[in-house]
Amino acid sequence: MDNLLEKDLTATEFDDQAKTRALPARAQTIVVGAGVVGSSIAYHLAELGHKDVLLIERSAVASGTSWHAAGLVVRSRATHAMTKLSYYGIDAYRAIEKETGINVSLQQNGSLSLARTPGRLDELRYSHMVASHNGISSELVSPEQVAKLHPLATADGLLGGMHHAEDGHVNPGRAAMAFAKGAHTRGVTIREGVTVTGVQKVNGRITAVETDQGVVECENLVLACGLWTRELAEKCGALVPLHPAAHVHVTTDPIEGADVPLPVLRDLDGYLYVRGHNGSLVVGAFEPDGIPVDPRTLAKDFAFGEFDPDWEHFAAIKGFAEDRIPALKTANYSRTAEVDGLWIAAGFNSQGIIYAPGAGRALAEWIVAGTPTTDVSAVDVQRFSKYQSNRPYLHERTKEGLGRLYAMHWPFLQPYTARNIRRSPLHDRLDAAGAVFGELVGYERANWFAPSGTKREYEYSYQRQNWFEHSAAEHKAAREAVAVFDLSTFTKVEVAGPDALKVVQSVTTSNLDVKIGRVVYTLMLNKGGGIELDGTITRLAEDRFLVVTPTASQTKTFAMFRRAARGHAAAVFDASAGLATIGIMGPNSRELLSRISPADFSTENQPWGTAREIEVGNGSAMCLRVSFVGELGYELYPTNDIATSIYDSVIEAGEDLGLRRAGYHALDSLRVEKGYRHLGHDIGPIDDPYQASLGFAVNLKKGDFVGRSAIEGKQNPDRRQVYIKLDNPEPLFVHDESILLDGKIIGHVTSGSYGHTIGGACGLGNIPADVPAGSNFVVDCAGVLTPATISDVPFYDPENLRLKA
Repeated sequence: MDNLLEKDLTATEFDDQAKTRALPARAQTIVVGAGVVGSSIAYHLAELGHKDVLLIERSAVASGTSWHAAGLVVRSRATHAMTKLSYYGIDAYRAIEKETGINVSLQQNGSLSLARTPGRLDELRYSHMVASHNGISSELVSPEQVAKLHPLATADGLLGGMHHAEDGHVNPGRAAMAFAKGAHTRGVTIREGVTVTGVQKVNGRITAVETDQGVVECENLVLACGLWTRELAEKCGALVPLHPAAHVHVTTDPIEGADVPLPVLRDLDGYLYVRGHNGSLVVGAFEPDGIPVDPRTLAKDFAFGEFDPDWEHFAAIKGFAEDRIPALKTANYSRTAEVDGLWIAAGFNSQGIIYAPGAGRALAEWIVAGTPTTDVSAVDVQRFSKYQSNRPYLHERTKEGLGRLYAMHWPFLQPYTARNIRRSPLHDRLDAAGAVFGELVGYERANWFAPSGTKREYEYSYQRQNWFEHSAAEHKAAREAVAVFDLSTFTKVEVAGPDALKVVQSVTTSNLDVKIGRVVYTLMLNKGGGIELDGTITRLAEDRFLVVTPTASQTKTFAMFRRAARGHAAAVFDASAGLATIGIMGPNSRELLSRISPADFSTENQPWGTAREIEVGNGSAMCLRVSFVGELGYELYPTNDIATSIYDSVIEAGEDLGLRRAGYHALDSLRVEKGYRHLGHDIGPIDDPYQASLGFAVNLKKGDFVGRSAIEGKQNPDRRQVYIKLDNPEPLFVHDESILLDGKIIGHVTSGSYGHTIGGACGLGNIPADVPAGSNFVVDCAGVLTPATISDVPFYDPENLRLKA
């Protein structure tokens, strides 16, 4: 059975009262949306013994996005973290079919991803590396092998491909139905035909769900409603940056040669996939110019609805498909974190079938354990800013977002839609100086500066990109003279009030009961001891603290401290948009500041790790002596109204000191060379401080804090974070490279860049705790085994002599 669009699916197949029985008065957890994701979450909660679950669906089980899906399943994805989520799916579909007796039509005919360009072939090499690292059957194949593996396809114009023998497809509706039946059998209550109309909250926490059939009390609410999730989350007081797009796939009439098992073919440079379906072919598109859909314009009974055919929009993809599979030319087509207790499982970009089992299990474990059990930082809804849930922003970005799935995933790829939304007060100055901007959580940030007469845009490649030498010069300025960074997008949260110390102490690993003006690096953990945030906290007064964390952490940081302040005499303010941040880094930074400020910047008057208010330029600013580049350096925090004037003073004063404006690419290469961690890459919610080699940031004597009980006694972890450098100065790190010792994979690179000072690619990585450092390692750089040296101390200034000069 492989019927893509069955309209008679309903929970009454296994529960004849799913549509008629009254709702319970209470459930510990309510899951809204009984598609494949919601049903998987309910099933996995019950499997973990969490059976007081109510799964409600406005229409019928397996309707909505799940019913419309093409059903593709894969083992491997582009990163280790996403592979851990997807790998489980195929096994889960096989197991749920056996458990429930519902035929999900799992067919493992394999998949073929094709490359028409050298860049795409490089991308496939990295994907092959990730697959091999995770023990997944994967093979890079020649154009001739492509034609043999898929007899209907032509190899014209191909440079190669990648074959995954275990991939395939399922019937998406039946897969959702199987999870729902499995959940019901394990004790989950399922109700169809129920519409959620609102929620009830007490002290910022979900306490009940309002429906058209009554109110149900709950402790947890999971929204897995596909394209309706944003609207419902808004009713809960949460902003979810989700916007649907029309995903096009068409089915041919029967085609000669399509009645045999064929691998799923992904012609990525043609933005299309082709899979077999009962002797026909399904052709799907992830086109670069997607069609955004406003869910408010859809009928309430759209659960089994379809859009009218748009052959004009589909024409280019259809042409690419016909070029790749000539038989299609004559074929006929038959058809075209702000609320406690609230959880979001949506926005899979047409990959819900792939991720539903793994995401369902991961979210269920998170709910039951109270903390993540796998690295989900890449898909955590808290990584977005509230501005990204704006409707016009989402409408514009969605045009690009759909096609991003099959577009080239170049290193440092920047979006081209919905730009210039959030800008620092220094933006115009940076722009006039030749800045080439990247985007993060809606912010425009200077990634590098193009010298006069050079191209001010990215030229993407898996080798050295066009900005490499320019960024190297910025890097050199920070090491040998002085570099100025606009760091205004940093998250800045202030905690103030009589209980401010108690609040910050309760969520941080370091002791914050320090002298006024002290800057402390600290971690913020979850209940399981994993690292949710890292950053600095400055004591501004007895009852005031300034928390500074990475740009992408604004939503999470504000929510974490606001939650900690409940019931205490302390207020939490998001000061991110009110304060600029100017980083002045390098051996000449002290001299530069002395020229525009009467303050004494000697170590005796302002040691490393201290802060004070200073007069500078034509204004004043909080001055922190800290550095994310590993050199003598200072961060100025002026209010936005005076920031441009102070910045101009800095630039003018540094003209004869070798000053250079520097961007985030240089910041990254400098921090990697010095061995500083990057939240979301090197550290995350499943890494405890000792595994991350950050035990120095933990003070177990200060009293209780979130995660303390989970990390006590773990000072001898099973793995550790180390510093790694390639011996050959030519190769580059891209992401997730495997680390090998004696021919065996022992770990992987978590982040890397090019160490312009030490003369080679360098990074951080995780290896077993009992493996000694040394020079007998190799790194798999997309199939090229490259000798490497591993150290337990940073390669640059391990004794911090330059930092504290």
